[in-house]
Amino acid sequence: MIGSLGERLRLRLKQLEEIKNDYEGMQYDIARYVNPRRELLKDSQRFDDKGRARGKSVYSGVPNSALGVWADGMQGHMVSQSLRWFKSVIGNSELNKIDEVQQYLQEYDEAMYGEFNRSNFYAILGEWFRDAGSVGTATLYTEEDIGNNCAVHTPIHLREIFIAENKYGDVDTVFRKFFLTAKQAVDKFGTERLNRNIIKNAEEHPEKRHEFVHAVFPNKDRMYGSMLAKHKPIASVYLQMDGNQEIEDGYVVKKSGYDLNPYAVWRLRKNSDEIYGYSPAADALVEIKQINQMAKTLLQAAHMSVSPPMNVPEHMRGNVRLTPNGHNYYERGGDKMSAVHTGVNYPIGIDREKEIQRIIEDKYRVEFFLVLARSEREMTATEIMERQAEKSVLLGPQVDRMEREGLIKTFDIVSEIADQAGRLPEPPQVLIDSIEQATAMGQTPARIDIRFMGPLAQAQRRLFQMQPIKNGINELAQAAVVFPEVLDVVDKDKLGERILDATDFPQNLILSDEKVQAIREQRAQQIAQQQAQQQAQGIAEGYKNTTKAPEEGSGAEAIIDALGG
Repeated sequence: MIGSLGERLRLRLKQLEEIKNDYEGMQYDIARYVNPRRELLKDSQRFDDKGRARGKSVYSGVPNSALGVWADGMQGHMVSQSLRWFKSVIGNSELNKIDEVQQYLQEYDEAMYGEFNRSNFYAILGEWFRDAGSVGTATLYTEEDIGNNCAVHTPIHLREIFIAENKYGDVDTVFRKFFLTAKQAVDKFGTERLNRNIIKNAEEHPEKRHEFVHAVFPNKDRMYGSMLAKHKPIASVYLQMDGNQEIEDGYVVKKSGYDLNPYAVWRLRKNSDEIYGYSPAADALVEIKQINQMAKTLLQAAHMSVSPPMNVPEHMRGNVRLTPNGHNYYERGGDKMSAVHTGVNYPIGIDREKEIQRIIEDKYRVEFFLVLARSEREMTATEIMERQAEKSVLLGPQVDRMEREGLIKTFDIVSEIADQAGRLPEPPQVLIDSIEQATAMGQTPARIDIRFMGPLAQAQRRLFQMQPIKNGINELAQAAVVFPEVLDVVDKDKLGERILDATDFPQNLILSDEKVQAIREQRAQQIAQQQAQQQAQGIAEGYKNTTKAPEEGSGAEAIIDALGG
């Protein structure tokens, strides 16, 4: 049995590499034709010159264009910086109604928006979405920049990532194989455990690259209540692949730990018996290769049309000028040059290419994001909302996994970083008491959940939550014409709460039950006073119309005097 931690982790990495090899061919084809900026997916390509022209095998821009619309559309509809794209709620709905909790959640949201705005989060989202939409597996690494009091997010190239799942299908193990320059290695790890060649290169060849591995996995030595990094739930180990054999376990250059895994690995789609993700490009890979070959053929056909092959008499060899304004001289009645008619039907090729383009764009749901640009007529705001709500159903599976594996995990990591740095507000005592009470009873305490509020999430909620409410109200309204008492079955307070909840009405603008009750009591009191005043006015008017004056000291006399009679 291999003894040292470094050796065990190197063996685990080798096993994960073998698993990933099964996906490499498909991922490479997708990256080459759909997302050429990420086409250097093979381990053998890691030293290829950076900055060279990409996409040399691409003849059709349709797949890359569809990916761009999808990636930009998903970001714009889900997590744009210009949107209030999330709000926090407590899992316990009763706690959400308490004024102190509402105020805390509002302050918490403002603090979290500040965390994302100070970081590079929005700047790198496009790359993260394009990874998911092309190769199907997108990894985002989040760490703290202590000097600038913010989180830093890095989209990791799929070439560097090797993953494993737990028994629930969640990614709990990430190995990242990457390179640092000698100078970067010394800056990051110091010189105590680095290979002496790296230390020497830091002085003489500071830009020379050396290979490292970052292994993050569940910590078997976890110790509850311990503040030490080595006892945290997630173990973190850095290895140098050309380890220092002069010290014990020389492959390990740093050991630490995390409360949460800093890698958010988002698989756009996934089969239950597989680990790596799939994307719309994987579903349309046959069509992508077809349209690329057709575009290449049509390019040749177009070239053939404007510059066809020529039949040239032998005696004119070397004397033919086929360039623009070229002059070819011949005697009257002499031999003439003639074009070779190939019979290429260019329009048929274009029609077939457009059909394949439609299929590829359908895989990426391009129509949803371009509903306005491609509308055949002007549409009202209501029509646009209804159409988007209907089409949002098709994006449901993609959105659900993106939220669960991508955005929520990243949100939790940023929240953890901000909380440890003391940049989040203190929870109110009523929330603390609730957590302590649930813990004492052996129950799971209510936690802060994230509700996404982008246009896509709202469109889905309007369809799935508001539509049944609207249908029910319409049917009840018709029945109430004949049987008015049928409306008694509806709890108007709960109905109002459900409508506001489904439309993402700001939580801090919803009155608590106590305030609603106070308003109703005040309204009832005002109504009672008005009714009493009207009744008294009627009594006074009745006495005025009689010849007999009210008896002295009677209630009628007091009413008349009070009304100025």
